[in-house]
Formats: sequence, C-alpha cells, structure tokens
Amino acid sequence: MNDPAAGLRVLLVSPKPPPSGGIGRWTVLLLKWAVGRPDLSLRHVDISPHWRAVDDMRLGRRVLGGVLQGIRDTYRCLVAFLVFRPHVIHLNTSARLRGPLDTAILLLAALFGVRRVYHIRMGRMPAVMQSRGWEWQGLRWALRLADRVIVLDSSSERSLRGFLSATRVVRLPNAIDLNASTCLYGESEPPRVLYLGHIIPTKGMKELMEAWRELRPQGWSLRLVGLGSADYRRHLQTIVGPAADVQFVGDVPPEQAWREMQEASVFVLPSYTEGFPNSVLEAMAAGKAVVATRVGAIPEMLDVDLPEPCGIVSAPRDAQRLAAGLRRVMEDPGLRAKLGGKARLKAEREYDSGRVYERLVRIWGDVAGRSVLDQPTAGTTTAAPS
Repeated sequence: MNDPAAGLRVLLVSPKPPPSGGIGRWTVLLLKWAVGRPDLSLRHVDISPHWRAVDDMRLGRRVLGGVLQGIRDTYRCLVAFLVFRPHVIHLNTSARLRGPLDTAILLLAALFGVRRVYHIRMGRMPAVMQSRGWEWQGLRWALRLADRVIVLDSSSERSLRGFLSATRVVRLPNAIDLNASTCLYGESEPPRVLYLGHIIPTKGMKELMEAWRELRPQGWSLRLVGLGSADYRRHLQTIVGPAADVQFVGDVPPEQAWREMQEASVFVLPSYTEGFPNSVLEAMAAGKAVVATRVGAIPEMLDVDLPEPCGIVSAPRDAQRLAAGLRRVMEDPGLRAKLGGKARLKAEREYDSGRVYERLVRIWGDVAGRSVLDQPTAGTTTAAPS
C-alpha cells in the first residue's frame, strides 16, 4: 500500500446542477464533504445535459445532443487523465442512451491505467438485463470494464452478481447531510402535500392528479416543486380540474426546497421508476410521512416489508392505490407523526453523509490499492476545466 499522505486522486464524472436532479444533488454534497481530507483529492467533470430541458425527450435531439456532449465529456476526461493523473475514475450513470459513452470513457481510463468505479443510478437493472435490449447492450461492456460496480438497491445487486463476480458489485445508499437537515420549520397551515422533482410524465404526475381529483381534500393543498414545461402543467391542471388547490411552484434553490420540505405535512413521490431518490431521503431527514411507489430502493428505504415501516408505498401507475395511501396519512395526524419519526431515525442510523461517504472512500482506496485515513481533517477538491 502507498503512503496515504500522497493522496488518493479521484476523477468524479457526474452531473451537477443546473438542472436540478437527484444525482446532481449527490454530486454537490460529495464535493462539499470531501473538502477537509488530507488523503483525498477530487477532480470533477460535469456531464449534466445543459443543452436541453429536462422534459425534452425527443429522441433525435437526445441522440444528436448526446453524441456531441459525449465527445466533449470524453475530451475532458482525456485532459484529466493527462494532467490530473487520477488513481480512480468514478463514473455516474443513469443508463438509457449513455451506455456506449460510458464504455468509451471507461475504456480510455483502462488504457491510461486508471482504476474504474461505475455507479448505476437507477433501479431498472433487473428489467434491463432481462430484456436484453438496446439499453443492456450499451451497458454490458461498460460493466465488464469496471473494477467495481456500485448499485442502489438489493434487486440490482442480485441481478448483477449473476453477471459479474460478487466481489465486483457493492450496494451503497445515497446520503444526506443531517447536520444541515435540522428541523427549522413546522408544518404549514393549512396543511399541504409536497411533490419535489421534475414535472414529467415518468414521475407519475398523471396518477397524482387523478388521485388528488378523487380525494378532493378540504383544507389541503398540493404543491409541486420542480422543473416542467408550461404546456405540461396546463395539461395536468385539466386532469385535476380548475377548482383543485394545486400549486405549481417551479424550480427553486436548494435552501427554498428544504424549507418547502420542512413546511409540508406529507411528501409524495408517485414515480414509475427510481434508483435511490434523494427527495425521499430529504423527506425522511425532515421527519415527514412519505407516500411513494414500490420502485427502486424505495421499499428498502421505507422498510415497508418489515413490521415497523416508516412510509407507505403503492404500485406505480395506480391512482386509486396512491389516493388510498394519501388518504390514510392525511386523515391521521398521529400516523403522520409516527411514520415521520421512524423515517428520521432511520436516516440518522443509515444515511448520514459522513457514514456513507467514508464507505465510498474505502471503496476507492480498495480499488486503487491505496490506504486512506480514518479521520479526515483537511483536503483538496478541484473542478475540471470547462
């Protein structure tokens, strides 16, 4: 093992806001946490798709824009390999069309002798592997090139351990800074249900509007915070009806988003697919009752299959079950307090950033064959040139 004073150099290839998103928030938190470690130096390459809106899903634009961005991102990684000379590259991916680009970046890293950590940031891996479709074909070579593959949920872990050796696959949760997540605000009056995320179809917006229309709650409001097109917001309003108290807040800075979470009575996430959603993690840290769908790591986060759950889940695309879950917590303040309290305790026990990121650094050190310090005190965090 090398002297830890020499420092472990890690090239982090990951999106960073804007636009806002779960992986981007993870990136910001990690970069902030890493400052203060003498044994660690991070260089960041931003792969966020700044060139398109989050709700612009046109295939042609995504392919063309993705190819051009891929050339740029690969060039930035090449420069980092030459100048920064990392021991490890940590590449985040949400899959979809990124597989071939991820393969190119990891292959380039291998040619430069850089060890490779590939972080799968979605919970669809079992279905992707079973389909053997174009998404899997794009991912499989990237997976083979990785020295370590990090996943978010147990289903993905089991699936990939059937494709790779078990020692190359590790499950690691997302993290939250609980020191910054103190309860500064109480529930608002009148009470509100909060959704925080992109306002796009795959987040279950249609089902949420249908559930709210069925509930017709008196004295409650539904607030949707996040990016979304004006046309889609108008479409959603037609589903729920003009009389419903539904408020589209738009995108907000992280501090305001946290205040929205603090003031909410219930948090809802009706997504069709998720990995390890930071919004649920933030709701848990805020001590809120969570109603979500049984996708990705959400059932594990909320312990819904254990005797003492800390949230409620329903099947995705099921507006009636979603409405039933919301009704339970909206009508029972005691249940809201119980679920929220258990959620906060679990966040403290398992998801604090210090605990989770120490595990991540140990993974990097193990992959690179370098020791790391147990007690961080000072360090360096740098950003890749634009």
